[in-house]
Amino acid sequence: MSRDFPGRHWFLIALILLIPVGMLAPGFGIAIKQNGWTVPLFVGIMLGIAGFTMDTSQLVKQSVNLRAIVPVLFCTYILAPSAAYGLGRLFAPHGDVNFITAMMIMAAQAGSLASAIALTMMAGGNRELALVCTLLSNCLTVFLTPFILRVSIDANVEFQVSEMISRMGMVVLFPIFIGQLLRKFIWGKTESIRPLIKMVPQFIVLLFVYTGFASGAGQLMQDGTLVVRFLGACILLHLLLLSFMTLVSGLLRLEWPERTAVILCGSQKTLPNGIYVWNNFFQTNPYGAVPLVLYHLFQLVVDTLLVPKFKKRNPDLDDSADGADMAPAGCHGSVKQK
Repeated sequence: MSRDFPGRHWFLIALILLIPVGMLAPGFGIAIKQNGWTVPLFVGIMLGIAGFTMDTSQLVKQSVNLRAIVPVLFCTYILAPSAAYGLGRLFAPHGDVNFITAMMIMAAQAGSLASAIALTMMAGGNRELALVCTLLSNCLTVFLTPFILRVSIDANVEFQVSEMISRMGMVVLFPIFIGQLLRKFIWGKTESIRPLIKMVPQFIVLLFVYTGFASGAGQLMQDGTLVVRFLGACILLHLLLLSFMTLVSGLLRLEWPERTAVILCGSQKTLPNGIYVWNNFFQTNPYGAVPLVLYHLFQLVVDTLLVPKFKKRNPDLDDSADGADMAPAGCHGSVKQK
């Protein structure tokens, strides 16, 4: 092992270390989950940073990039729930309906707002496309998540649309707007601290991982056999989604920055919204948090390992050029395209 390994891979090391910390010392994470404002606050901070570091013209351009957006939405809301239902039936203990329900709670969710964008930035991918894909995915969740749960497991989930729109505006759109506004006035003055700014989303992702494991610690430690079943289903689901998005993005001949964003956004699932659905509509399901936490963990570990591979294929961006200024200081060091 090289001496610079910890420095280059600190994010992955921290990610793995947070697993036992969340399991053995869940108190702080449970408090974060229960207070109701900490997770939205940190999501807002991360999206504000994303808005600050993104080129406005590219955001407009990527918002109509249907060749990239449509496969992400298809994978998120059609392929993922369909595959999860089949895997749920395959892995569920005989007669245990709670297993399939828990799998569908996870699979019906939107893409991750936090980790997909953060990892795309770390990999030097198209962060504007990643933001557009995750925004659209999360805007559609108010309609598509209840529909999927109704069709698959005959569950009646009704979101308060006005409340969801208000929350989306405050937690997502407002921080991005503020970030874009600040970019216009102070971007040129932040060159010396940009590496630190770009690391903040990584710390936020780590906080979410700890919170997720702390929230599911009780369920994860109850039945080892059940956890193995859920883990097997989650691993196969994520690998299927990764493979599908890799294949489709290649067939569509997307450039690697776009492919990076599409692969990560199309294969990830959000944890906070899933916990919200479980707490509010499936409180009697004892497994609700288990696949949410396991899938979230596995997607972060595997996708973090993919970051350096994506980074090799993505061109380095010149920080001196406006609009090509966010080749983030990833945890894997700088690797120039060969």
